[in-house]
Amino acid sequence: MLEVAIRFLARVAAVASIVVAAAAPGSAAPAPVDRGLRFDSPGVLDLAERSLQVSDGKALAISVLDGADAQRILAAPAQGENEPVLRFSDDEYGCSAPGQGRPSRECALRHESGLIAAAGPPIKRAGRRLTIVPTGAGTALTFIDWKEPATKNGDGDEETHWYLGRLAGSGYERVEVQFGHDAPGNFLINPRSGKVAFVHNGADLVAPSPDGQLLVTWNALNPPFSLRVAALDRDGPRLTLQCSIGQSQERLTPVFKGWTGEATFAFVLEYGAAGEAKARVAARVRHDGTAWTFATNDVGRLAALDCHAEP
Repeated sequence: MLEVAIRFLARVAAVASIVVAAAAPGSAAPAPVDRGLRFDSPGVLDLAERSLQVSDGKALAISVLDGADAQRILAAPAQGENEPVLRFSDDEYGCSAPGQGRPSRECALRHESGLIAAAGPPIKRAGRRLTIVPTGAGTALTFIDWKEPATKNGDGDEETHWYLGRLAGSGYERVEVQFGHDAPGNFLINPRSGKVAFVHNGADLVAPSPDGQLLVTWNALNPPFSLRVAALDRDGPRLTLQCSIGQSQERLTPVFKGWTGEATFAFVLEYGAAGEAKARVAARVRHDGTAWTFATNDVGRLAALDCHAEP
C-alpha cells in the first residue's frame, strides 16, 4: 500500500514539474509573427471604427436649414462608395482589364516603383516590406505583405500593400492594404510626423474635401448611423467631428450629396425600407472657420442625432 502511495506521489510531482517548466519565464514559446503596421496597431486612428469619439468634444446644436437650400440638397446627385474618390491600386496603376481576373503582381510592382522613385528616399520597397520614413521626428513605418495558408481548420488570410503616392491637398502618403477576406482599405500618413489614419474605402464612403484638408466617412449598410470627419492638416490626422444616431425601428440610409465648398458637405437621410415611400431629410455640415455647424430641414426627426466636435 505504501509503495502504491509513493508511486502516486511521484507521478503527481512529475506532472507538476512539467506544468511549472511550461509556465516558466525562460521556457520556449513561439515567436510572434511580425505583420507590420495594421489598422488596429497602437496609435493608428481607425476611422472605420464607428465608436470613435472626439477627444474633449463639444456637443453640437442642430439648426434649421433654409427651405431652398434643403431642396437643392435633395435634388443633387448622390455620390456613393461604389464610385470611390480614393481609387484602388488596380485603377491607379492601370493594371486591371475586364475579363482578365486579378492583375499581376509584376504589373503592380512596376507601376509602384515609378511612384516610389518619384517620392524619393522616404519611401522604400524591399521585397514584401514597404517602409515610409517621416521627414520629421516620427519613427519609420513598415507595412508587411503576408499570407497565412488555408488549413483543414481555417480559411487562411493575407494582406498585401501598395504605395499610391500622395493625396492632393494634404500631401499625406497613401498606402493601400488588400485583405484576404474583406474589401481594401487605405492608410493615410502625415509625411512629417508619421501619424496614421485608416479608412475602409472599399466598403465605406470616404470623401476628401476639395482642398484635401478634411475627409468624411461612414458606412451606409450597417446601422446604427455614424458619421466621422477627420482633419488631414499639418497636425493631423485627428477626429474633428462625430455624429451618430442610436438604433431605430425605422431603416435609415445616408446618401452623400458631396462637398459644396472647402469645408461644407451635404447629405440626405432616407427613412424606410428599400422600395417603400421614404421620408427624406436634408442636412448640411459646415465649418465656418471657427466651429462646426449642423443644419437640417427636419429638426424634430433628427432629435436623436448626437454630434460632438473639436472645441
